[in-house]
Order: sequence, then C-alpha cells, then structure tokens
Amino acid sequence: PSGVSGTKGGELALLCLACPHPGKNLPKDWQECPPKERWRHALFLGIDANFRLKRLHVSNNERDPSLNHGYTYFVHDATFNEFLNEYNKRIPDDTSTCSNHDAIKSASIRGGKGTAASGVGTIECSHHDMKRPVSLGDLQKGERYVNMDYFFLSSVQFDSPDTLVVSYDIACQWSRNLFKQMSTYPPDLHIRQSTKSITFAVPKFHLPAHREHCQITYSLNFLPRVGRTDGEAPEHRWA
Repeated sequence: PSGVSGTKGGELALLCLACPHPGKNLPKDWQECPPKERWRHALFLGIDANFRLKRLHVSNNERDPSLNHGYTYFVHDATFNEFLNEYNKRIPDDTSTCSNHDAIKSASIRGGKGTAASGVGTIECSHHDMKRPVSLGDLQKGERYVNMDYFFLSSVQFDSPDTLVVSYDIACQWSRNLFKQMSTYPPDLHIRQSTKSITFAVPKFHLPAHREHCQITYSLNFLPRVGRTDGEAPEHRWA
C-alpha cells in the first residue's frame, strides 16, 4: 500500500519455497529445538563468482540509469558503493595458507579496459539452486573479500534461520577472518554469533584442490547433518 517508496530491500524477489523461512514455513517453536535437531531448520548457502559477467562503463547514470534499487536479487547499488568507498582499502587481500586458489589469485584481477565490473558474486540456496534476495552484486577487482562479505552478510540478514551451512570454494581462507572483518562493518551487516550456528564447507568438486587438512575439515562427506549436499549450486546456475 505504501508503493515504491515503501518497498524494502529484497521484497520483490521470488523466494525459494523449500528453504526455511522464519515466520512463513517453520513451526512456531522452531527456535526451541534442541541443538541435535536444529539441522532440520538449517539454510544451505552456496557462494561463488562469475568473471564472464563483465559490465562495460556506461556513459552516465542520467543517460543510462540503473534499474536496480535493491528490490530483488542484486544489492542496492548506491548503498553498496558507499560501503566499498568506506571499507575497500581497510580489508586487505588475503595470502592463501592452502593451495594456490584461482579465487584468491583473482582478487587482484581487473575487468579490463572499459569495464565497470569484472564479474558478479552470488549467495544462493545450495539445495534448490535458487538465488537469494539482496545477495548478488558487482565485482570491481576480482573476487575480493570485501565484496563477498557484503553479499553474504546482506543475504543472511534477509529471512534466515539460526543454523547455516555455507559452502564456498575458498571457505578455508574466507571464513578465517570473516567475523573479525564483520566487527568493523556497519551494524546492519552484523550477525549475532551467540545465536547463529554457521558451518563452513568446500564444495565437493573443488575440494580435491585443497591440502589434506582442508579436505578433512571442510568436506561435506564428513560434516554431520548435511545429507548428500555437494555445495556446487552456483556452478549449476552459471552453466
């Protein structure tokens, strides 16, 4: 009834009907489940980036305006750019302690001459291959943590339960400093660690490229209560 001006971020996105949504398809007492049964209400998320989805520089916003205002799947451009202006130089590129991953190497790759974005990052439901509201956005210089942090934290603020299983091809590296970096971000991007249970994993196809410790610690074959999840949902959508 309040029209466009009253539309909140992600409200126009089509939700995954099979994923858990507090207040929609979960039991009223779902938060009272004992720890050993919380897997029933877990949300499975997959993270990835696509560097073929480059975007050329537009002449100017007046002549070629953006149609994205954060109402569906992409994050709000203006808010995201303000975040990058503030934190882009404060969040350093990482040095891998695992294998020589392409995603970490690509952190310093630019999109090429005449491009405004070097690719697109995504957070999506990894059980049903559905995009999540306010969970996609542009990459300006490869797959930097500051970008992927924003997409992930934006996604989990929207309609997510307390138990998350998150798969990412560099989860062993990205998860190490996620919460430390999060503490420096604006409060609306914070996760209450006292109530959120997050399990990090590496997708099955990507796992053999990791060192032995990661192959054991982050394997979806060994993690409890994840079923036969492969964690490769974003790759399905890119294909």
